[in-house]
Amino acid sequence: MKGMELNKARIEIIGYYLCIGALGYFIYRATPDSPLMLRFLLANLCMTLLAFGFSLVKKNSSVYDAYWSVIPFFLACFWFREDSFRWTSLQWITAGILSLWSWRLTHNWYRSWQGWQHEDWRYVGFRKTMGRHFIWMNFFGLHLYPTLIVFTSMLGLFSIFGQPFTGSIPVFIAGALLALTGVWLEWSADNTLFRSKRDGTLRTGEVLRSGLWAYSRNPNYLGEILFWWGIAVMGLSNQAAWWTALGALGMLCMFLFASIPMKEKRLLENRSEAFLRYKSEVPKLIPSPRLK
Repeated sequence: MKGMELNKARIEIIGYYLCIGALGYFIYRATPDSPLMLRFLLANLCMTLLAFGFSLVKKNSSVYDAYWSVIPFFLACFWFREDSFRWTSLQWITAGILSLWSWRLTHNWYRSWQGWQHEDWRYVGFRKTMGRHFIWMNFFGLHLYPTLIVFTSMLGLFSIFGQPFTGSIPVFIAGALLALTGVWLEWSADNTLFRSKRDGTLRTGEVLRSGLWAYSRNPNYLGEILFWWGIAVMGLSNQAAWWTALGALGMLCMFLFASIPMKEKRLLENRSEAFLRYKSEVPKLIPSPRLK
């Protein structure tokens, strides 16, 4: 029965995202005379509002979790529709890297999702501490802010897809390699984490210390940071404005000052002895050789 309920929940959330995508496409098509960046933004905001509505219906803010990885690929499809027949190899490479990141991260979310009975522990904590005021955190903090930070992080790509490439190929290659390195770090770290949860290999009170987790306490977050900085560098390689890198900077700040501290505080509360030892031996973000 549990498997049947999970499959039903998966079908339901896929249906939600099909509705979200349909709304975004409608908004995009309904504004043909507006600047392309504005069309993307309007579609993104409308899709976020619908995702928020579904989260209220289900009383579960984790409805939004897949939006982070799904929508960047969806927006890339808009670029494809605009002028893919004129794309150069560099534009195809950019689309390929963005798609690889998107589908890998979405797959990791899909295989780890436990159904409607599960809600991200951070959201649960916000609900308990904020009470009736949680709805404001839910909309502005858990839905709107992630949408805007991801969209801002993609701004440099408008210089890749919206105009001929006349910039620096070496800088573009450097950005592409940085983004691919980020994807690999996330892939490796998430696979190790998924297997440990699936197989139950971690003893009670212990922390994950295999694979990349032996060298960095947050290798998956490091991968996400590197990916978005790679995207920013790729945009800058074709004369994107300097401020298009503010999205990547915002990502860095979000992980350093919000995501990582919240996660590590929880580990300290639940696995204090093991985590304190882990924290003293393994760096927070930048990997270092294993200490004996």
